[in-house]
Amino acid sequence: MALAMAHTAVAQDNGSADNGYNEIIVTAQKRAQSLQDVSVAVSAIGADTLANAGISNLQDMQQLVPSVTFGNDFNQAKVFIRGVGANTSTTGSSTGVALHVDGAYVARAEAQLTSLFDVERVEVLRGPQGSLYGRNAVGGSINIITAKPTDRLSGYARLSYGNYQALTTEAAVSGPVADWLRLRLAAKSEVRDGYGKDPFNNWDVDDLNRKMVRGQAQILFSEKADLLLSAEYFRQDDNSGAVHYYGDAFPGVARLAPLGPAGIATKPRDLGSDEPPSVNTKSQSYTATFNWEFSDAFSITNVANYRDFKTQLIQDLDISAVVNRLPTATTVQTRTINSKQWSNEFQVKYDSDIVNGVVGLYYFGEHQRPRDQVGLTSSYGMASNIGFLATRPTIIDGKVAAPGSIGLAYADYLCGFSDGVAPNRVCLRSRLNTEAWAAFGQLNFDLEKAIGLNNLTLKLGGRFSHEKVSTANMSVVMTANANPAVGSVLAYTDAPYTEGGTYRQKTFKDFTPEIGLNWQPNGNTLLYYTYSEGFKAGSGENAAGSSTIVKPEKMKNHEVGAKLDLFDRMLTLNLAGYWYKLKDLQINKTIGGGPTGYTTIFENAARTEAKGVEIEWMLRPMHRVRLSGGLSYTDSKYKDFLTLDPLDPRNVSQPGQPAYNPVTNPDPTAFGAPCVDGSANVGGCQIQLAGNRTRNSPKWSYNVHGELDLVDHSDMGTVTLSGDMSGKSTIYFTEFNRLSEGAKAFTLFDAALRWTSNKEDVTASLWIKNIADTLRASSTFAISTGRVIGATWLPPRTYGFTLGYRY
Repeated sequence: MALAMAHTAVAQDNGSADNGYNEIIVTAQKRAQSLQDVSVAVSAIGADTLANAGISNLQDMQQLVPSVTFGNDFNQAKVFIRGVGANTSTTGSSTGVALHVDGAYVARAEAQLTSLFDVERVEVLRGPQGSLYGRNAVGGSINIITAKPTDRLSGYARLSYGNYQALTTEAAVSGPVADWLRLRLAAKSEVRDGYGKDPFNNWDVDDLNRKMVRGQAQILFSEKADLLLSAEYFRQDDNSGAVHYYGDAFPGVARLAPLGPAGIATKPRDLGSDEPPSVNTKSQSYTATFNWEFSDAFSITNVANYRDFKTQLIQDLDISAVVNRLPTATTVQTRTINSKQWSNEFQVKYDSDIVNGVVGLYYFGEHQRPRDQVGLTSSYGMASNIGFLATRPTIIDGKVAAPGSIGLAYADYLCGFSDGVAPNRVCLRSRLNTEAWAAFGQLNFDLEKAIGLNNLTLKLGGRFSHEKVSTANMSVVMTANANPAVGSVLAYTDAPYTEGGTYRQKTFKDFTPEIGLNWQPNGNTLLYYTYSEGFKAGSGENAAGSSTIVKPEKMKNHEVGAKLDLFDRMLTLNLAGYWYKLKDLQINKTIGGGPTGYTTIFENAARTEAKGVEIEWMLRPMHRVRLSGGLSYTDSKYKDFLTLDPLDPRNVSQPGQPAYNPVTNPDPTAFGAPCVDGSANVGGCQIQLAGNRTRNSPKWSYNVHGELDLVDHSDMGTVTLSGDMSGKSTIYFTEFNRLSEGAKAFTLFDAALRWTSNKEDVTASLWIKNIADTLRASSTFAISTGRVIGATWLPPRTYGFTLGYRY
């Protein structure tokens, strides 16, 4: 559908009115090209399609682009393309699919959960984009192109209302205020009741309250030079983002039963917790884009961006309304993210009869200051923790210190509490910095004009990346669930890791080449082959006491493709086949045990390999009928991955529980019990996952879209009936390939009835999404603290109406 419906919202119409074909122009290769002339697997979705389909965020995009899988947990977006994406749930690490807004990179996975509004189009580039996009575009890149100021007064207003008291309003106004100045202002509001409730406390769960605004000013220095200034603000404050109960993590193992079974909600969309599961986000972004076409052959572009992103997630890690007390672990988690990033990209574009392309320089910097705490509440801990700090044995950076060496003021600082308040049992402040430089380029040589090879184009590209990352995790941990009878104080500072502290710095360098050959025998056919590489630098994590910086990910990818306009452009058919090898996939999980009661594992899977086929098509058999769809086959598997299983009870220790002993405690599920093969359990029972499917990689994904103009009258306007079917085969959210951490195959159905006035300025529609009210998880996470498996859900059945006006 992405290929197809993009044709309805194109900036340039070069097509035939007889079959409804419109040529769509994209900037996937950082210069304007027809979608059908770009030798990249790219889907483009226009503004009208986004509005008609009710697409308001990136998660909804997977309905239109089958090769994209989207989930979220811990307030982080989990975007996957072709089996590559965000495999971590601790903040600080990098995504595997890059997000760009008007050419500016958005680093934080948490920031990818914001809404779409006043968008011209969205481009989804599949496969490694090492040459032109570089940073963390191993799986691909999602490029959001916002609507720009116009040369005449124009605008729109749109209102939607639906079940769950959902009210969405959006409006924009644009136009010139002088010959040299154009302005645009857009805003959107989304409010909704919760999809669920807390049955014990009666507050909403998974409700929505978002506000956003964007202002743009375009200064026209001349016909060939302009400066676009853009400022954007986003605000969210609601009870969303928390994971729901999906199942017991260790069924049948009494010592690892859930902490608060009496407080677990029985309905899947409901959620019991000690506090409202809230998300509070503020984001602001400023972008300056300068364009100067100083000759027919040369032009330059410079994109400078600054983004300030803050968010806080509160959730109860036992997914239960039971307030835990000693000796049980207290479980309320508060995660606060404070990220500042800045970037600049300078491009030189060249276009001649024989050569065209772009070369450039790129700089990116980011300072992250995440804070994580786990304990009694989000604002204070158990009162006994004050005495615990003052009297219990204390170890700082692995060295014994006198009791009380860690003062209350310091613990409160790490927790983010007021002075004198009892701290929580785990308090962590991280300092994660990134500084990256790159030089890149991509050139296309017309071999017919150069050396007489008919209809052939050679593409050569590459990117040199230099990235420096550092990590430090200052933390205070009260062990044994902060039990003052047996626990101790562990503190970690930002001293160098060689001295027992957590500060570490590493530098990564890489060159990612790209080479391709395109054959375009006529204006309706493009065949291509591309070899490309992808690179994602190593990164740290925010975890108590961690100084880990994992190795970089590197990919080698081969792709063949065809883009075809057939039967006088009645049928558009785009095909892509790929196979790749990925080394050192970065992956994260938590396992029960350790000083905090949970241990974060951030590691590299040795090797993964994948192959797949993607098909996108659009059929326009007659004037009133439009059909489109997509199909994605992905075979992505681990070739070598030796790791610990967090759901193997033999790997899980808990305070106060005896370890395995063949005489005194021969329980085969006890911590340290022999492994399945009978070998000794030394440091945990590792398993080899070669042959397992990678995370978030359904073998089959598909969508079909149809539109029928029931009425097409010059006076009455147009009445269009549309329907969508989209689905995915079984998805495993972890590398262990079990349905207790996955989702069974599903198909979703949507429908809409839309009226458009004869002047195309007024629209009204009735719509329904997820008609069958299919319940499927979009992500799962094994929560070692609460000994449960948590899940986030795809939206339930929603329905309503939308009114729109444009001028």
